[in-house]
Amino acid sequence: MTAATTAPTSRRRQALLQQGAAFAEQQKLAMADVEELRRSRSPQARANIAAKFGAQYGELATTDNADLAKAVLLLLVKDVEKEVRRTLAEAVADCEELPPDVASRLARDDIEVARPVLERSPVLSDEELIEIVRTNSIQYALAVAGRERISEAVSEALVDSGDEQVVVRLTGNVGAELSRRTLQRIAEEFRESRPVQDRLVKRPALPYELVEQLVGVIGDRLQWELLRDRRISPEKARQLMEAIRDRVSIALVAREHGDHGLERHLRERWVAGELDGEDVLRFLRDGDIAAFETAFTVMTRLGLRTVRRLLYNSDRRCLAALCIKAGIATPHYVGIRMALELAEQCLETAGEQKAYSSETLMYVQAQYERMRLQPEKVEQLIAQAEASTGERKTQPPKERPMEPPLIEG
Repeated sequence: MTAATTAPTSRRRQALLQQGAAFAEQQKLAMADVEELRRSRSPQARANIAAKFGAQYGELATTDNADLAKAVLLLLVKDVEKEVRRTLAEAVADCEELPPDVASRLARDDIEVARPVLERSPVLSDEELIEIVRTNSIQYALAVAGRERISEAVSEALVDSGDEQVVVRLTGNVGAELSRRTLQRIAEEFRESRPVQDRLVKRPALPYELVEQLVGVIGDRLQWELLRDRRISPEKARQLMEAIRDRVSIALVAREHGDHGLERHLRERWVAGELDGEDVLRFLRDGDIAAFETAFTVMTRLGLRTVRRLLYNSDRRCLAALCIKAGIATPHYVGIRMALELAEQCLETAGEQKAYSSETLMYVQAQYERMRLQPEKVEQLIAQAEASTGERKTQPPKERPMEPPLIEG
């Protein structure tokens, strides 16, 4: 690049840096702002000062002017205008130097003011959070349920609220610690809540008893006796295995057009966040093996032959690796494996009805959870399947949109 072309670029960069420095300087609190705060009757002017002051409070609190800084802070906290207090709360919510008494006052203010502090403040203790949850409206509990880290005690208080929306946000929060007792309560008390159950099954390291219970809940929702009773009749086993064998052996050319339409439909559902493990189980229950297999190709971006190689491999670690790649929750994986294994065993024992024991279910869950912690092993099993079929991964679908927030502004 020549000097003639670099000179304008250099000047533009310098101008941008100067503009950035000037903007940063404008955001700093000056003595004129303090004087303006004292005499101004304009709520907007005071809100602007609150934003500047709040952004700098952590720095000001560690200087020789800490007492003056707290005096200004208290002045803003007591401002009669809610917008001023809301702006301040938003600016100081993450501040570790915020005095606990000020954080407590803001956290008990109107919810518009309290929300950012309840969701983000690191200075609020568990005891205080529990008291706020128990003595204020559901909107305060809903804000607490969105904190980055939530202790078991606070989680229990949130479940005590009995509010579905609060429990939905709590169970979907990976930073929330939930004791075995609290998890069991959620599973029982919100058994009929699809949003709660959907988030509960996706939590990592669920207790065995809860996985067993959730498999039954999924069976109830799907009206599938196999999952509810953990047994399969010879006739149902024969139907399922015939559907699988027919699908695997049929000529691909004959189904090419229909498969492409099915894949497009499932891909659209996946991108829209409307395809999950329960849908995969439903396809299997209905004997719709084309949709069952294609759903895995969409969710993993693997080729169809590779998916089949992993699904029906005698080494069940291959099935686990595929389900982990697809983001299948543990209870749904247990259901898929249970259906495939019971159908195979029932045919092998000349039509004798087979049942899935609690000990077997516990082993299956433990194996899946161990595999989750071994991403290298998952990729190795998938790579081996791809190598044996000569397939490469298909083009990735568009990113799935983030779930909408569970709390309204």
